[in-house]
Amino acid sequence: MTTDVREQITEWLTGNDTCFLLGAGCSMCAGKPLIGKLTENVLQNADAKLNEHFGALKTSGDRAATIEDLINYLVRYRDILDTISSADGHSLSVDEIDIWLTDIKKKIVNEVADDWKAGSYHERFLQRLRGPRDRGPRDIFSLNYDTLLEASLDSLRLPYTDGFRGTNRGWFDAGTFDEASTGIAYRIFKLHGSINWTRDASGCVRRGRNANEDAADEPIVVYPSEQKYLQTQYGVYETLIGRFRNRLRIVGVNNCLIVLGYSFNDEHINEAICDAVNASNSNLTVIAFIGPEQDRGKQDERLKAYSERCDSRFNAFIGDDQTGTFIGHALDADAAKAVLKADLWKFENLVDFIAGKAA
Repeated sequence: MTTDVREQITEWLTGNDTCFLLGAGCSMCAGKPLIGKLTENVLQNADAKLNEHFGALKTSGDRAATIEDLINYLVRYRDILDTISSADGHSLSVDEIDIWLTDIKKKIVNEVADDWKAGSYHERFLQRLRGPRDRGPRDIFSLNYDTLLEASLDSLRLPYTDGFRGTNRGWFDAGTFDEASTGIAYRIFKLHGSINWTRDASGCVRRGRNANEDAADEPIVVYPSEQKYLQTQYGVYETLIGRFRNRLRIVGVNNCLIVLGYSFNDEHINEAICDAVNASNSNLTVIAFIGPEQDRGKQDERLKAYSERCDSRFNAFIGDDQTGTFIGHALDADAAKAVLKADLWKFENLVDFIAGKAA
């Protein structure tokens, strides 16, 4: 890779106007499961009737249904049952769905492992992104349920806000994001909730250190994006996705969104990004490093169609230099091939790229 290309990639990743969207692929290096494996593990030995309902779900585009699709389906079904006078004609009851949802979310916590452990690659990533000229906090939007980012920031003693006030039974207050202009290194936005978030009897979302221990009887707040207003009367999802949309629209000379470990299979997230790119006066550039899927042809087709909707400011490096593809206009063909050869879709490779290999 030439020096010019290396400098361009580094500038995208470390620029003052850069924010990040992290998906499950960024947690693999710390032993966290991807959504497919998480789905398989959570549904193993589950109620036969629940598995029957899961098996009846339609696929979304060219991907198989996941545990998040099942949660969405159950929440919508429950909402329907709550709006009718009699559920006699339905095979499910509100109580049955509530039991399933509680069990699913507790299993997610167990599978993801609420261990509050820092990740070595996450520590190096977070250290590298902070520079002496940074004027304010860096924004990281995460789709992951795990606590790797928070635990790694604690380990590094880097101050951050995650939207909560208090400590062991902190409560969600979006105002903390606005108070973070000075003295805060990072703002962490958990767009799909977290394994250490619960909802108390009053509807307030709480953040503990360990959801299963700190609030064993409270519902765990992990929510795929379709649920929007359903989890809490205080609209935590609405607030967080709103912050994401607003951040992508800021007027910055080099406003850039770096996407890591995310496969662009969540339509609500995709729409937020596309809307921001096409917004009036927007100068947002999107740089995505995406892992290869089994059906590369369909993956390329899907992402090329998405790129066309995003004008010329969506750039995706998919896979490696053997079977990979570059979609976009930010680099020429030779430079893009050199980037693909570096396998930067693997989070650990990207961290080594910008921070140097660990001693």
